[in-house]
Amino acid sequence: MYRSARARLLTLLLTLAGLAVPAVARAQTPTPTPTASPAPAPLAPIQSARVYKPNIADEDWSFLENRALQQDRFDPIKYISLFGGKAYLTLGGEARVRPEGFRIRGDEDTPSIIDNYVFQRYLFSADLHLGKRFRVFGELQSGLIDGKLASPRPTDKDIADVHQAFFQFSTRKDRPRHFALTVGRQEMTIGSSRLISASQGLNVKRSFDGVTVGYRSNLWSVEGGTAKLVAVASGVFDDPPSADQEFWGVTFARRNFLFKGGTGAGYYLGASNDRSVYAQGAGSERRHTVGFKFAGLWKGFDFNYDAIGQWGEFNGASVHAWAIAIENSYRVNAWPFRPRFSLRVNAASGDHDPDDPRLQSFNPLFPGNSYSGLVGLFGPTNLSDITPAAQFALPHRVTLIFEIPTYFRTSLGDGIYNIALQPLVFVRASQGRRVGSNPGVVALWAATRHLTLTGVISRLLPGDYLSGTFVRHGFGFYSASVTYRF
Repeated sequence: MYRSARARLLTLLLTLAGLAVPAVARAQTPTPTPTASPAPAPLAPIQSARVYKPNIADEDWSFLENRALQQDRFDPIKYISLFGGKAYLTLGGEARVRPEGFRIRGDEDTPSIIDNYVFQRYLFSADLHLGKRFRVFGELQSGLIDGKLASPRPTDKDIADVHQAFFQFSTRKDRPRHFALTVGRQEMTIGSSRLISASQGLNVKRSFDGVTVGYRSNLWSVEGGTAKLVAVASGVFDDPPSADQEFWGVTFARRNFLFKGGTGAGYYLGASNDRSVYAQGAGSERRHTVGFKFAGLWKGFDFNYDAIGQWGEFNGASVHAWAIAIENSYRVNAWPFRPRFSLRVNAASGDHDPDDPRLQSFNPLFPGNSYSGLVGLFGPTNLSDITPAAQFALPHRVTLIFEIPTYFRTSLGDGIYNIALQPLVFVRASQGRRVGSNPGVVALWAATRHLTLTGVISRLLPGDYLSGTFVRHGFGFYSASVTYRF
């Protein structure tokens, strides 16, 4: 039992490590603008500048058809004219190396645990545009591990595989109304990146095999799709679509909702999983999710509100769950370093009684790390948190972020989980509600358009719920990333 609990807690630490980067990447934008539904490739707006996006497939380099605009060293491979100008090819990629480590403090009964390792991720893409309407996109991914790693996750290693390979038909993006159909393996963000995400921080990014349809006008966007999760295997070209997990859904969003700069959105997502695991047990699950989102930017204020409800069945018994997320921030542009102060409050339901087959645990589906802190220490299930934070824009394109999330169990009848809905700790005898605090510091340096360096230092200060576990004295974590995009 002790070994099992210890392995789960080590997985907690690796979850912290693996999700440290996405929120750091967000810090590159001096004034973040919340969006109701992150736009996938079919609905991406026309691009007029060199912007490297988390999903390479969302990038649009067609402006380089004008050779007078080709200024960067990689511009010649971003627009390769073919067939007398009737088609063009774009090549791109990413190399990311990320050393990480943690130390769990010991005592007279248990020794300290120290782990150090290096993650590597390599992406290479080819984007073939056949005229204005047809497109074929392919992307290879390689995720490697070096060094000591006590409890590797399935998403840590994949020597080489196809990450994306899709065909897309679309109307012209420069028209007021735009339609797109995408078929094949792809990253997806249907509804909200809180629920359907490639999870940029993982060493092996998540993708799906399926179909999406999207429509966009000046004010409205609508998207729907159905897909199976791509199962990650550690070998070479051996990642099949999962036989256990699939989803379907539709989302709509309206820009300038209530006021200019506001965005409102709603979505429905259905999901099935033959092997869901909760503190009360494992089994087959079918879940329906409805969500509403309101986000916007007004003067120096930006805000992001989410409300989510769920229902369905788990092992034949009923499921009812919920989650809310609130974030408000203000940037003081007149002060030195243009500080941005924010307060985030999240809460998601947990199971009331593990002996009752009815389930109230929230299911985050296929999430990013939007719920908990810069380093995504915990998943949202049965978790409530309060997080004050401050961000500073230093000279030479350096961003510094400080935050102190404090976590609580929403329900005393459930445990805590990682971002992949794996139970980490469930202590039946414990009535402690406070899980702990996780102060952290993040530094990001956008050294060039292509090169970004990040560093993370974080510490868990455990609360009463973890007092009987082997992390009762807390632990420290560090991460340093070097990312090169072309």
